[in-house]
Amino acid sequence: MKNVLVVGTGTIGEPLIGLLAQHKEALGIDNVYFFKRTPLSDEKGKVEALIRKGSKLVSTSDALDEFKNLGFEPENVENSYEDCQVIIDCTPSGNDNWGNIYSKLDSKKRFMAQGSEHGFGPFFAWGINNEQLNSDGNKYLIASCNTHNIASIVKSFALDSDRDLLDGRFVCLRRANDVSQNDSFAPSPTITKHDNQEFGTHHARDVYELFKQEGIELNLFSSAIKLPTQYMHTLWFNLAFKDSVELSSVKSDLENSEYLMSTEKLSSNKVFSFGRDHGYHGRLLSHGIIAIDSLHVKDNNLTGYCFTPQDGNALLSSVAASVNYFYEDSWKEKMEVFNQYLFKQI
Repeated sequence: MKNVLVVGTGTIGEPLIGLLAQHKEALGIDNVYFFKRTPLSDEKGKVEALIRKGSKLVSTSDALDEFKNLGFEPENVENSYEDCQVIIDCTPSGNDNWGNIYSKLDSKKRFMAQGSEHGFGPFFAWGINNEQLNSDGNKYLIASCNTHNIASIVKSFALDSDRDLLDGRFVCLRRANDVSQNDSFAPSPTITKHDNQEFGTHHARDVYELFKQEGIELNLFSSAIKLPTQYMHTLWFNLAFKDSVELSSVKSDLENSEYLMSTEKLSSNKVFSFGRDHGYHGRLLSHGIIAIDSLHVKDNNLTGYCFTPQDGNALLSSVAASVNYFYEDSWKEKMEVFNQYLFKQI
């Protein structure tokens, strides 16, 4: 049996469970289990919807009766730890869970954690460093949403275009919190400290480490500020190349990019609305959306803005790493089922 366990039903876990469960036949997956720790009556609808999509609820032994009181028939998560070959942790406790639980399981399994869990394993971002999945390791850190976006910008406009990148600078204009969250909202612009002497914030550090795994070392620096909006992150970027660059060639690179979209829209609410109407359950799955009218070239500098679909663009990396585990030779073909959710222009 080819089984996957998703731990956590939050901003990343909930859509990932649905994505895997609704496409499990095309992906060649037998069962998708999801671990929800706490039985909450106000989240009964969420659990019902995930089960309806074809996934199975599991929890700890002490919570089983409470879930049954809510009308569910959960299984014990301990069985899933044994029966599932792929475990995707979507909680902010991935490193702790590795030390307490996953490290004691069969080392032939594949484990993943999300971007906040720095140090869990080597970075993986679908389409950026697929070769990483050929390594002998059994655990991977799925890159964060802004890491996906920045990495795609660097890959599309520098590495894939054979341009010598001298310097990459990025400002992450971050949304205050996700639309599903009530807390941590920032009522005014709030600056993130530059806590890394070399990279500024973790965004540039993470992208640097991702490409360093491939033997590529880049000069990158990032800053971040949280804004009072829930719609999307927006990324300002400046790439300085060794040689001059033409805007027409940059637009051609964007057209050829497999993981970047473009848009003539200049406001995140319109981009977010497109995702709500046409994406997978309201989510855009591409790595980033370049505001094409923001692109500006002066001598050897390329400047522009790119929207980050923060609750969607990392999902397919978790799916890809799962399918690759089961089907080393045909995983890319199986991932084509998601082409229906990828757009070149919005």
